[in-house]
Amino acid sequence: MTARIYIGSSTANREHDLRAAFEYIGLLKGLSAPRKVFVKPNFTFPRPVPGVTTSREILEDTLMLLVERGAEVFVGESNGGYGSFTAAEAFAGQGLFDICKRTGAQPLDLSKQGLKEYSGVIGGKRVSVRLASFLVEEVDFTISLPVLKVHAMTTVSLSTKNLWGCYPTDLRLLEHKELDRKLALISKLIKARFGIVDATYGLDKHGPMEGEARLLEKFIASNDLVAVDTACARMMGFNPEGIQHLRNLSKFLRNGEERTALETNDDLTAYDWAFSLHRNLVDALSFACFHNDLLAKVVFDSPFTQPIYALLGRQPRKRLA
Repeated sequence: MTARIYIGSSTANREHDLRAAFEYIGLLKGLSAPRKVFVKPNFTFPRPVPGVTTSREILEDTLMLLVERGAEVFVGESNGGYGSFTAAEAFAGQGLFDICKRTGAQPLDLSKQGLKEYSGVIGGKRVSVRLASFLVEEVDFTISLPVLKVHAMTTVSLSTKNLWGCYPTDLRLLEHKELDRKLALISKLIKARFGIVDATYGLDKHGPMEGEARLLEKFIASNDLVAVDTACARMMGFNPEGIQHLRNLSKFLRNGEERTALETNDDLTAYDWAFSLHRNLVDALSFACFHNDLLAKVVFDSPFTQPIYALLGRQPRKRLA
């Protein structure tokens, strides 16, 4: 299958360009029969923050266009990854309930859904994830709607990394060691067929929560999550081959086969946003935890957590009761 990428305006011509993108990437064809569609925005904070959370405007227009085409649309997220806020709090703070009333979409709190454990062999290793059975067994396909941002641990956070929020555990940070394989498994299980990267604002220098929000006024849509993430990484100024999870996902999701065709509506090489990533001391220490689940357990969820944070002059995030 040919990977197709559409770059459009997320501001003045947003609705027009989203319609054109839906046609270009084959999303309209995918909606030719009644479908249950899940849309996964990035609600990594319980209120709108430019460059950090998916903008309300692009989310609302996307939902409206999907419902308009006859899809039964669900949109949602799970609790904050360190258990610091609930999905319901994020929905309220992001205005999702009002957006759903206006568009006809349905909010879906993944942390309140029935969960099942699913496993599969990815890259020669068996990995397991716990997912809402509704996503795996009833939804026809998923659309990832992330923000274009840098990430202190993974260099970039785009459409594939955004799927990590479909894993409804309050301590996802304890399971990062096999992140690339688990993302590949999640992507396959929930049939993540389309990505629309919200680049209204991009988060530069430090992410995924703190950094410099830059107004870009774009979105980048595709029928291939690896292709759109690779393109976005290049547009940001990074070498995708140097980004571990993108390099591995390309192998895991394509079974070792490289795509031979890429079609775009715009010249991707004309974009050079010159993003950069600045890691600090805490990031360097966190990076070690990111690749060692046992060390992450000691640092983030043990009797040593409070003293370790105190040594760094910080307080652990408040955990959900």
